Parts: sequence; C-alpha cells; structure tokens
Amino acid sequence: MFNGIESLSKCKSILQKDGSVYTDEQVIEIKNFLYKLAEMDYSIFLKQKMRELEFKKTQEEQDSIKEEEFKQVA
Repeated sequence: MFNGIESLSKCKSILQKDGSVYTDEQVIEIKNFLYKLAEMDYSIFLKQKMRELEFKKTQEEQDSIKEEEFKQVA
C-alpha cells in the first residue's frame, strides 16, 4: 500500500510518464479512486466465489438425494 510523500511522488511519476501534468490533489484523488475500484472488484470476486461454492454444494446435495432415491427404487 502507498503511504506518504514517497508514494505521492511515485504515483505522480507513473501518471505523468505520458507527458500529462497532475496536481498533488489530483494524484491523491486518482489513487483513492483506484483503491475504491479495486475494493469493489475484490468484493464482486468474493461474492462470485461464494455463489459458486453455494451452487456446488446445492448440486452435491441434489445428487445425493437422487442417489438415495435411486437406491430405494432399486
């Protein structure tokens, strides 16, 4: 994670590689926006993984029920 003046100058140098010029405030806003975007992306990723696990569990439970029903019929 970026902290302090060193990170500000590092962020600024990355952003200004293409010749653009940003104030310190703009760099901080961009950095904060990117952190929020990353947090949202990670949250969506975790939710998707949870849904996948829930679906897999449901499928396994349904398969188990079908297997028991098959055994009872046979």
